[in-house]
Amino acid sequence: MLRRNLIVLIVAGCLYAPAASASGGEDWLRHALDAACRHPTADGETLAAAMPGTRLAGGELLRAAGLPIGWRRDFDLPGNARLRIERIQPGGRLRRLSAEYHEAGTDGGPRPRIAAIANGACEVVAARRLVYGDEVAASGIEHLDAAFEPTGIVEPLDPPVPTGTDPGGVTVALVDAGVNYLLPDVATRLARDASGAAIGYDFWDMDERPFDANPAGSPFFPQRHGTRTATLLLREAPNVRLVPYRYPRPDMQRLANLVRHADEHGAAIVNLSLGSNRREDWLAFADAAREVPDILFVVSAGNDGRDIDASPVYPAALDLDNLITVTSSEPNGALARGSNSGAVSVDLLVPAEGVPVTGFDGRETLAYGSSYAAVRVSALAARLLARHPDWKAAELKRAILERTLPPHPGSTGTVAEGFLPRPARADRIDPVVIDDAVRVTGRRVIDPRDGIDQTGPVLSGAATAPLELPLTFAVFESTDWQAGAIDEYARQAASILATCGIRVPSIDVLHLDGGDQYRYFRDDTATGMLARVDVPRPAVFFLRHTLQDVAFEAEAIGHGNSAGREALTNTVWIIEDARDPGIIIAHELVHLLVDNGSHVDEPGNLMRADTSPTNTHLSPAQCEEIVHKGRGSGLLVTAAR
Repeated sequence: MLRRNLIVLIVAGCLYAPAASASGGEDWLRHALDAACRHPTADGETLAAAMPGTRLAGGELLRAAGLPIGWRRDFDLPGNARLRIERIQPGGRLRRLSAEYHEAGTDGGPRPRIAAIANGACEVVAARRLVYGDEVAASGIEHLDAAFEPTGIVEPLDPPVPTGTDPGGVTVALVDAGVNYLLPDVATRLARDASGAAIGYDFWDMDERPFDANPAGSPFFPQRHGTRTATLLLREAPNVRLVPYRYPRPDMQRLANLVRHADEHGAAIVNLSLGSNRREDWLAFADAAREVPDILFVVSAGNDGRDIDASPVYPAALDLDNLITVTSSEPNGALARGSNSGAVSVDLLVPAEGVPVTGFDGRETLAYGSSYAAVRVSALAARLLARHPDWKAAELKRAILERTLPPHPGSTGTVAEGFLPRPARADRIDPVVIDDAVRVTGRRVIDPRDGIDQTGPVLSGAATAPLELPLTFAVFESTDWQAGAIDEYARQAASILATCGIRVPSIDVLHLDGGDQYRYFRDDTATGMLARVDVPRPAVFFLRHTLQDVAFEAEAIGHGNSAGREALTNTVWIIEDARDPGIIIAHELVHLLVDNGSHVDEPGNLMRADTSPTNTHLSPAQCEEIVHKGRGSGLLVTAAR
């Protein structure tokens, strides 16, 4: 009886096995996914037995950080076809299952044809088919649905570059997986020769079509990295004419010719957001880069979460005078999770977590990591070069490094130079000077009562004489804050507070100068500043930016939220990027007066979390609370008769 059942199972399996030519491999994929789902821990021979018509050709265990996370197995099929199955199951739990069918190609060997990916429930979530024309190489990737039917989407793989007009500007070379030059926003920014042909080059395929595709991981789901780096560069440096390159993965010695090509076509800056562990891959590049000392090379440090002084990544760890190595930080300057560091090999920390870019498909997305940190520095270099066209690599590098602040004190990684805050604006500021000294360089007076009604309502419990909120404004020099604008913000805030019967008398405005670290709000630097200069409270400080761990456009510090930073009590800190500053000032002053950071949901209310020109109203109940608590804390005083 047992023997008979075994024969039945074998016959059933043979009946299910697809013919070698069946429907371009779709049936083989279904068969492979079904077998791999039913046999999660099977060895290759067992899987082959579950897929009649196949023969195990090889396989390997997949590991991450030294731990097994799954397996990959290859199977020969009739007619020189091949099947590959990959199962990702860290801890034994299925996360992803993929299968690829490679048909017999024109040269007799297998060529990739169709693939599918299933989720942890063994449900197909993506499928792709390669499109072949008369040429040996595929011309496109056809998207399929879960039933392997076409969706109507076909990604091109190596289309001709559209002709166009040279945009002019600073020439920047981008070495990556290529770019999607079919996107209009990219095509119009390509550097071109007199005939309108694009100047970039594909050193992978050795042709003039550096189209964005890195199929090293999968020909069906290639990485599309270059378009994202290119669009970030073009956003932050509108003056760039782009020379895109596809890096020479088959032969990294070609990098020498790539550098020479970039030099011959006038590139002053070369961005390389890529790297590897093999130093020998980058020796030809290093020699070529030394031959062009006037070109600035900007490279990414990598995203392996390691110290590249101890465990190098190249070209990041190369010792070249005309090279800057960049890693990604959080907005406050702390090393981003997973980004590499190095007290010798890495020059800069640059915020690049969640930066907006355009993807290969033309859709907006967010990008993370040191690749994008490097691009932000290349964009800064291009803007600096537009202002100083006679600068070479040495001057550009020095100007960039001179704009850094000390790294975040709580950062787990170290770099050689420091943290570059707000790289998209760094060309607009002078070189940074770190100096503990701070001083008042000037004083003036604002009268916010001019032109507004400050009579206000008579509130229950209020004093018969009007209540006043004395204020000091402290404005740092060499920021974007302008005197006329600050006067208007004061009037706007005073007008809002007047609806609660609170007058804002004349405001003393102090102009401050000192170390550049004070122009960026952080608890420790602000505390140090106030220990060196006397600013009467309550006070509003107008700064360049914030480096707080939790960043806000403005922050009010009362008694209730001053634990550990008591020296900052009764202060408000507002940054250049703040929207609607006058409304924000009124909003933050109310937080001070009630000593509470809570918000309301009422439409149009000043104390909504989202500041807006339409959110200026305060209810009678809110006014009563503001007056009661403000008088109790001493922030509101009775006006002199």
